[in-house]
Amino acid sequence: MTYLSLVACHSKNSPAVTSTNKFSQIALDTIQVNELLHRAIAFGQTNSDSMHYYSIQALQLAKAGSYANGIARATSLLASCNRSTGNFSEAVSLYLAAINMFDSLRLIRERVDAQLSLANVYKEMGGEKGTTGYLHKGLLLARQSQYEASSNNYIPGVVTGLGMQGIILRDMWKIDPGSHFMDTAFAKYEEALQLIGQTGEGKEQLGKLYNNISQVYNERDKNYTIALAYLSKAIDFNTERKNLNSLSFNYGNMSDVYLRMGNKEQANEYAIKMLHICNQLKAPHRILNAYLALYRLNKKLNRFDSALHYHELLSVISDSLTNVQKGGLITEMQTKYETAKKELEIIRLNKTDKINKQRIVVAVSSAIVLLLLLGVSIWLYRRSQVQKIQIGEQSKRLQWMMKELHHRVKNNLQIVSSLLNLQSYRLTDSESITALKESQLRVQAMSLIHQRLYQSADVSLVNFKLYISDLVDTLMNAYGYRVDDFDLDLKIGKELLDVDTVLPMGLMVNEIITNSFKYAFSKDKRPLLRVWLDDDGKQLQLEVADNGPGVTVINNQYKSAGFGKSLIDALTKQIKGTYTVSGTGGTSYNFYIPYTKRPAA
Repeated sequence: MTYLSLVACHSKNSPAVTSTNKFSQIALDTIQVNELLHRAIAFGQTNSDSMHYYSIQALQLAKAGSYANGIARATSLLASCNRSTGNFSEAVSLYLAAINMFDSLRLIRERVDAQLSLANVYKEMGGEKGTTGYLHKGLLLARQSQYEASSNNYIPGVVTGLGMQGIILRDMWKIDPGSHFMDTAFAKYEEALQLIGQTGEGKEQLGKLYNNISQVYNERDKNYTIALAYLSKAIDFNTERKNLNSLSFNYGNMSDVYLRMGNKEQANEYAIKMLHICNQLKAPHRILNAYLALYRLNKKLNRFDSALHYHELLSVISDSLTNVQKGGLITEMQTKYETAKKELEIIRLNKTDKINKQRIVVAVSSAIVLLLLLGVSIWLYRRSQVQKIQIGEQSKRLQWMMKELHHRVKNNLQIVSSLLNLQSYRLTDSESITALKESQLRVQAMSLIHQRLYQSADVSLVNFKLYISDLVDTLMNAYGYRVDDFDLDLKIGKELLDVDTVLPMGLMVNEIITNSFKYAFSKDKRPLLRVWLDDDGKQLQLEVADNGPGVTVINNQYKSAGFGKSLIDALTKQIKGTYTVSGTGGTSYNFYIPYTKRPAA
């Protein structure tokens, strides 16, 4: 029988059975948490979204059951998810929390693994920006982790710690090529290989060690034959284990070796393989490296169009990666971690003191227990107050970061719009020019939404009335109409809408108004454009109409197979809405969109 069947067999009226039910449920919850964690780990090399999903599920279930081990492991996996997607700030915060939890649970090996993962985050932050401060921080943490692993006879932790020190020292050598850092890195790799050979433990690190040793022969010794030999061993090792993340490094290094040898075609082949795997992993910092390799390669091949393409992609993703240096977030999180450790140590000392006093005098120990409970209550109260302040500060930082994100998206969309505009100057075909102009206006419609978001106090809501006013002004100028010669009937019964609804609605309105400016308004008639939005509590009712000659409508469909109509159909389905079209007395669109959200004004 399953756990659920056993629990169901007991009577609810018996106290003993109730206790059994409770213990069975606890056991079942821990099993479910462990199963979710295993699923998350299984997706670690193939699908970061699935890994994040199962980690969140495990964390929620572990918290509900007060399963401390599960909470710590799920937190560490969530940190890995954020690291793989380039969100280094959140990764550092989660790793520090996980390390603190593992420490309180006396799980030394798990804490060492989390510390080495955090050292890798510092390495990626420092290596990417050439920031020695983060590299030194990562190197110190890797050395500390190696010492703790060695003290506890945890050989895989020692091997990983040696390898981590090596890759950080290599990055430091790249900043200062005249230093001894590469020699020290090579010694660390050799020590790790020797330890694996002696103990038979830590073999899962062999692929990384082969890869890292190849870099020494490639970059320092210029011995490309040996470098390729080690890379081949690394590729075979990681291919057998389907280790995609490590393979992305292997292919990138293969490309670099072949490029240095002058074999540009082989270099291009492996660079493309690297980009393919990085896209599978959805790892922004790895994709960044792939774009950089392809940019340098195409530049050397005199393929300047391709080089420019990859350089533009490189600039976009580089600008989008989290800049953890803003606001001193890492220093702040490190300080919190150290403070938490000290508080934890104080609690342990208090407990030890209480036990010792209980052995001496029972009466005195009882008094100490009462005082300790009072102290803990005060401490918990103060801690809750501090946490409220921290939550408020974190909320403000999140709002600021979201505004920064929308600002950057808006700027990127404006760049795209400018590129489309520049491209149109080179065309002579009127149909192509019109298509580019319409695409440019669609991009501008999206850009206006993100502009409204970063100017808003609440970055999750958009003022639809102001957005429509901006949109109409933009289209009016684009098609040569003046404000004085134009009538706009704008009635918006619900101004604040969430961005997931406004974005498709805005694009639909953009298409309809664009068609009105192109076809509906003649020179001898004063143009009229009506945009009404109402909310009956269950759905939004949106009407967009003009006073043009109208269109021929048959069975609620007008005769058009253009891209605009297809786009309107697709966007309406996206928000699960329906619409009707009327061609009498002008063209009128009426949309009915399910909407039950009630954002605060």
